[in-house]
Amino acid sequence: MSTYYAPAPSNKIRARDLFDGRLEKFGVREHVTADKTEGWKCLTDGRNYLEVYIDDDGFVSNLRRAGLNTPDKILEAIERAFDTDIFSEYEGQYWGFETQEEWDAWQDEEARKSAEEYYVELLKHLRGEPNDIRPGTVGMQRAEIAKKLVEKDSALLLPENMDKLLTEVDAIYGREHGVKVFLSPQGIAWVDMLFTHEDDLPRA
Repeated sequence: MSTYYAPAPSNKIRARDLFDGRLEKFGVREHVTADKTEGWKCLTDGRNYLEVYIDDDGFVSNLRRAGLNTPDKILEAIERAFDTDIFSEYEGQYWGFETQEEWDAWQDEEARKSAEEYYVELLKHLRGEPNDIRPGTVGMQRAEIAKKLVEKDSALLLPENMDKLLTEVDAIYGREHGVKVFLSPQGIAWVDMLFTHEDDLPRA
């Protein structure tokens, strides 16, 4: 389980500057690893770790949290030391968008395009024509659901009913193939610990 981060594109950071000692006043230092692979180094606050990936020009390209880490202090130290913002892969700015709203709109548009492309292939499949839906895929499972729905209501084949057909397919697929996870009290406690900031954890 990992999460990638990156500094704001407008404020690129030279990797060497992360390891010149300026982060030590925030309690962050280099963690020397046995892996001598070129292109990355590691920072630590003594408890948590953050991998630093370096591009060919010597700038930080990505930061990576791996395993059961909560490297918030390390990320905050970098932000303060270099007067920058750091974004995770779950934020639009990580991908180059100015705002979260722009990223959300892009994702919505991509989802719409994907749905329309799938719908074209789905209609071919339902008509018995050659199509790009492959056996053993989620697309085929959804296509088989669509086939049963259309057999009951042929009007679902009409172009104006595209959204209705795909919505019903998704609902049935979710019920029949969705993964449900049931956690024990110990499992719930473990998940709570995983997503709790280290400052909120009890100390001896």
